[in-house]
Amino acid sequence: MRVRIRAPKGTHTIELEDIATVGNLLDEIYAKTSIGSRVVSIRYGYPPKQLDIPPPDTLLIDLPFTIHGEQLIVSESRSPSPGLPSRNDGPSSGPLSNSQGTRFQQEEREPRSFAETIPRAVKDFFSPPSPEPSNSKNSYASIKGNEPIVRVIDTGMSCTMRVMEDDNSCMFRAVNYVFARGLDMMTELRSVVAGVIQQDASLPPELQRFSEAVLGMSRDKYCKKIMNPNTWGGYIELTILAEHLDMTIHSISVADGTVVSYNEAKENYGIVIYSGIHYDCVAISDNINDPDQDITVFSKYETKVLDAARNLCRILKERNYATNTASFVLQCQDCGMELVGEKQAQQHGEQTGHSNFAQVR
Repeated sequence: MRVRIRAPKGTHTIELEDIATVGNLLDEIYAKTSIGSRVVSIRYGYPPKQLDIPPPDTLLIDLPFTIHGEQLIVSESRSPSPGLPSRNDGPSSGPLSNSQGTRFQQEEREPRSFAETIPRAVKDFFSPPSPEPSNSKNSYASIKGNEPIVRVIDTGMSCTMRVMEDDNSCMFRAVNYVFARGLDMMTELRSVVAGVIQQDASLPPELQRFSEAVLGMSRDKYCKKIMNPNTWGGYIELTILAEHLDMTIHSISVADGTVVSYNEAKENYGIVIYSGIHYDCVAISDNINDPDQDITVFSKYETKVLDAARNLCRILKERNYATNTASFVLQCQDCGMELVGEKQAQQHGEQTGHSNFAQVR
């Protein structure tokens, strides 16, 4: 059987005998990865699900999923799993495997999030409605390392914002962090969006949600653009990804505290923060200084987390973290032209096909 392993520092393909055991799989993971931890964590499927690793002599064909052709995400685990040997225990079963491996980062009790940045140059590529003006331009760099922290009432936990890179994929990156932290799934998330939009065309007209009128262009053109890592995501992407992940995603506007909820009333939710041109996400922890302990997915009954996140956004607004998309100045990185506001950027993108912008003031 063949298994693809995705590790923090690369991917590998492992060839295993049909009678291979969990121990054989772990031997390959320990032998081929550079992770120093003594304990491995494994996730499988999409969205990734945590595997409760059985004893080493368990046959791989007895796992709760078909391992042949599966991609496993492996990483260091924070605590041992029952029956799991340490890295230095040596081979746990016979030499039945002959390839490579990696470890999966343990899900603490949550999957994790996606992100986006400045408004895209294409109509409707933007997220929730444009926020109110701010007195200074948004700078994710100025807040990074100085993120506000608020207490989550009655939990003993604190709430903060995890700042996403300002790299044209901040929306996807924020969602990625919330629902699959530790993994780079930006391409996969973009593919999900493109796939749903293309499948929408096969539905009866009255059931179609992503028509050319909604997208502002043909489905093919939209999908090609959204697969470009320099294209921003917005409300269409958040809608699709929330449904795909079977989670609610709350997007809070820094400017006015408005909460836009995607795929409402699900059992669990995550939170992204929208500055007007950039997405970040919310995490809680009893040790805010250690992102490895972040919790980013919450039960729908944990309403105090959402309350804390809204308080967090009030502080961010006081620190001028909101941006007025009607008056900020963008520079097209493809041709150098300066554009004032979201409207000019959209028009420029539609006329030229350019989609790579940076805020200059």
